[in-house]
Amino acid sequence: MKLFDKYVVAIMTVLGSLMILYHMIYTQSVLLEPTQHQNLHIMFALSLVYLMSFSKAKSIPQKLLSLCLLGLSIYSTSYIFIEYSELQEIRGPIGMLTDQDVIVGTLLVLLCIEASRRAFGLAFPLVAVCFILYCYFGHKLPGAIAAPEISYTEMITTFVMGLSGGLYGSTLSVSANYIFLFVVFGSLLSATGASQFFNRVGAAAGRKLAGGPAISAVISSALVGSITGSSLANVVTTGTFTIPLMKKAGYKPHQAGAIEAAASTGGQIMPPVMGATAFVLAEMASTPYVEVMTAAFFPALLYFLSIGIYAQLQAKKLRIDSSSLFTDVYTRKQFFREAPLFLGPLGIIMLLLFLGFSPMFTVFWAVVALLGINALALLREGRIKEAIPALIPELRDGAVTGSKIAVTCAVLGPIVAVMTKTSLGIRIPSIINLLCDGNVLIALVITALVCILLGMGVPTLAAYLMVAMVGVPALVNLGVPVLAAHMYVFIFAVFSSITPPVATAAIPAAGIAEAPYMVTAFEAFKVGFVAFIIPFFCVFAPEIMLGQTDAGIFVSIIAFLWVLVAVLMISMSICGFTFMPISMPARFVTFGIGILMVACAFFRSLWLLLPALGLSVAFFIHQFMAYKSLSSADSRTAV
Repeated sequence: MKLFDKYVVAIMTVLGSLMILYHMIYTQSVLLEPTQHQNLHIMFALSLVYLMSFSKAKSIPQKLLSLCLLGLSIYSTSYIFIEYSELQEIRGPIGMLTDQDVIVGTLLVLLCIEASRRAFGLAFPLVAVCFILYCYFGHKLPGAIAAPEISYTEMITTFVMGLSGGLYGSTLSVSANYIFLFVVFGSLLSATGASQFFNRVGAAAGRKLAGGPAISAVISSALVGSITGSSLANVVTTGTFTIPLMKKAGYKPHQAGAIEAAASTGGQIMPPVMGATAFVLAEMASTPYVEVMTAAFFPALLYFLSIGIYAQLQAKKLRIDSSSLFTDVYTRKQFFREAPLFLGPLGIIMLLLFLGFSPMFTVFWAVVALLGINALALLREGRIKEAIPALIPELRDGAVTGSKIAVTCAVLGPIVAVMTKTSLGIRIPSIINLLCDGNVLIALVITALVCILLGMGVPTLAAYLMVAMVGVPALVNLGVPVLAAHMYVFIFAVFSSITPPVATAAIPAAGIAEAPYMVTAFEAFKVGFVAFIIPFFCVFAPEIMLGQTDAGIFVSIIAFLWVLVAVLMISMSICGFTFMPISMPARFVTFGIGILMVACAFFRSLWLLLPALGLSVAFFIHQFMAYKSLSSADSRTAV
């Protein structure tokens, strides 16, 4: 059986390589019609997910079931190719499906749901099943939530066999056109040593600060997370190095795990790549991806600075001295020799996107540049032969990860179709508007709670899209700009990963730190508290998003610095430390001043601005004078 598993892994490697090669060629030459391209994409994806399940199965019945599902996947997607013309031109548009059409359509929906369960767990597939059941049985429900009666054949036509939406809708299109290749690009970047490079860059940046190991975690997680777009992958990749280092420096285990979990989660909002969900956001908001990337820059920078401030204050409070821990950091010569290998392809992505090229075109040249630059470096060092075998597993893993995202995108299609077919997408925003009675703040709070609730244990992409379909229209109806509304939902969907009780990013972090999971989860929530304020700034203080107002970059910088000071005040309150430990009453005062500064950014009132500015300056002067007085007293005592 083990020998058979090796053959399956070899098949996965070949299939994954073919999938990558096909998608690379498709970016330059359209080989199939869009729907056929999506169908081949999902054929590859289902095959890889079920082959992966086969290789991981422990018993023979489980392996046989995986093979059976693989066979059904190939049959169903092949049927779409064979019957494509008839379905697209005749049977699909008029809804006159044959019995075999109905069977194949049902199979495809069920196969995608099961593949999604095997990829990401039970939570999201259950949500998808609830939507599908609502579509079929919703007409039996009472009152405003009742759906129109829809026959099973009509439902399958809408979900699959109409070939114009549902499973073959916009989400699968985004996955097939560029999400998949960006995931592969991230895997290739890791394979060429980017994680080690970013870790060493973080170490070089953090070695001069008391919280050096934690600062290293923040910087490396920001850089790696922007590429991987996955909080879990980021924790596992960077956390194995940063968490033990933080513990060795003197951070408590749950603090080390929490800092890494919070930093890794933030990678999904860090330009230039930001992960899969940002591309779907650009599609949903009808906004160029470069505009999304630009708008996210200050919020992402603010978030990571807030974690760095928290880490530094905790280090001072714990009296950590980490100067002796960093032995493996870059010299200037080493940095300039290796930086082009990893920063070059990222620079190409940013340049091409800013020049207006499509993500599909951009990712092709990013992959080519990454492989080309690294091949030249390896040839110069004479290591090209040993590097190729190490690259193959990363290619396979990248294709498998991209396939997991693809099946999730496919399942999202029927959910979107249910929202449209049953008019639920129109009625829920109306219900939200009634509940909030036209109050934007109440609508934002309701939307945030729904997003966090749906995001518990669900991939970010799924959480974002489900809430975006109902929450964004409600916010837009209340006057919130379209991109601001999407960014609001997107950021809450991302940071549901560190929201207890199901803080998924804290699970691997707690394991690596050997700390209690729930304690780590709540600490991660504290570390990343700014993430739950930033979305409100996107709505009430849009200057923090570059390019979203006519105020200009200078005003954006002033707004950013104002918010940064507010974050500093709140962080000092949470940590109980400024220049020195502070009492509980002082912590309440500090927190109050921070909240007052946040309120200034929201409400733009001079009556709030002047007191906030005066109180913050007075507080810092008082704390500094108290610190100097205490230092002088300690010096006299020592003498």
